[in-house]
Amino acid sequence: MNSETVKACVQMTRPLNGAIVFLTITVAALLAGASEGGWHFVLLGSMAGALIAAGGNAINDYFDVEIDKINKPHRPLARGAIKPQGAWWTWRLLSSLGVIISAYIGPYTFAIALFWVGTLYWYSKSLKRTVLWGNLTVALATGLALLYGGYTVGNVQSVFIPALFAFLVNLARELVKDSEDVAGDVQGNAMTMAVRHGVSASLGTATAVLALLIAATMVPYVEGVYNGSYLLLVSFTDLLLVYAIISMWRTRSPQNLARVSGTLKLSMVLGIAAIALGSYPWR
Repeated sequence: MNSETVKACVQMTRPLNGAIVFLTITVAALLAGASEGGWHFVLLGSMAGALIAAGGNAINDYFDVEIDKINKPHRPLARGAIKPQGAWWTWRLLSSLGVIISAYIGPYTFAIALFWVGTLYWYSKSLKRTVLWGNLTVALATGLALLYGGYTVGNVQSVFIPALFAFLVNLARELVKDSEDVAGDVQGNAMTMAVRHGVSASLGTATAVLALLIAATMVPYVEGVYNGSYLLLVSFTDLLLVYAIISMWRTRSPQNLARVSGTLKLSMVLGIAAIALGSYPWR
């Protein structure tokens, strides 16, 4: 295996997404009350989550290679930098490592990891080509990352709110991505909402989800769950969400919708950071 193949393999696993999963699980563990003595479980859990996410990206590209030749020809499999069998074995290796590490941490993390791997495989093979179910699956997998972080330290009560936040942001983001990829999905016979009901329906649903999320972000502060630091940062996050809504309706080109998708990814990171700051001092 030469250096170009290794580089393409790393690119296929989307290391930035893996880093976000790693940090998300770590922050969730902090919110759940991670102690100094339990940090090895937190780090192992964060690593396991990142590995499973990386494997999920590999199997996604494996099943999407023909569609990606239209929508995302720069991806490693689509441009021929990696053979499909390489993506298949990358998924098996990374997912297996993630599950093994999760089993070492505890039964709940093991169960979530198994569910995670199975769901990502099912999503990549068939669910992503259905109306809304694929979107809900990815959003659920993202929310599970926070619950997983809570279970690394044996406490999930403190991570329900950030898990819900992550679920809603990613549900909207997946609907935007469907709109971005509509041309290739039509040729690939993928029955996403954007294909079945039109881009306007997909973006309209994403807008409704984001509007609900923006309204919901104020509730924890009003109820005294989080402090003023949360309000300050989550207000900025909400402005980003409003910007994303305006931008997606102003220009529906694939290039702009890709930027909107990136904005929503940033919003998720900022929202979780707001919750972390709003919970200070950590228990």
